[in-house]
Amino acid sequence: MIYRDRTEAGRHLAARLAGYKASRCLVLGLPNGGIPVGIEIARELESEFDLLFVSKITPRFNSEIGYGAVSESGAVTLNQDLIMRLGIRRDEVDEDVRNTKRKIEFRIRNFRLVGGRREIKGKTVILTDDGIASGYTMISAVETVRERGAREVVVAVPTAPLSSYNAISSLVTEIVCPDVRDVLRFAVADAYENWYDIDLNGAIEF
Repeated sequence: MIYRDRTEAGRHLAARLAGYKASRCLVLGLPNGGIPVGIEIARELESEFDLLFVSKITPRFNSEIGYGAVSESGAVTLNQDLIMRLGIRRDEVDEDVRNTKRKIEFRIRNFRLVGGRREIKGKTVILTDDGIASGYTMISAVETVRERGAREVVVAVPTAPLSSYNAISSLVTEIVCPDVRDVLRFAVADAYENWYDIDLNGAIEF
């Protein structure tokens, strides 16, 4: 499946999530790509929307490679196999984690919605992004909302590789992903006609 853009992808997901419309669920978008997707889902489901700040951990020599993730709760998820393959030392991992935590703290201070974060305890939470690659960022997000007492956790993403889809499906109540790809080389951007970087300042317009 190819989507025109993230807004269209959000509409596709919302149609598949229609059964949650009456559940007073909470939609949480992962910045940055999950913002337009999540906003569209929340509008269609008439649900609350907020951001969940999770960021991949990248080595200093390549900002595109993610070997783990840090959530706003401070939880750290690491891909130990990839760390070994990349030859990243323990002290370098520690420094990358500290840098990632500082980035999340900055985003929370500057971009958290007025009134603070939404209450999660006892709610059905729909986590969304513009796609899943390795899955570590979404796994960290799932663990965070579980820790905060979510009653049900649903992951809704436009596209994902089969390996990540299978890994996450065992952790959540439901995973909704119209475009699951069983390929050797996966890129989220391949599922979109119009792929572009998102500025967090301009994206948060509810």
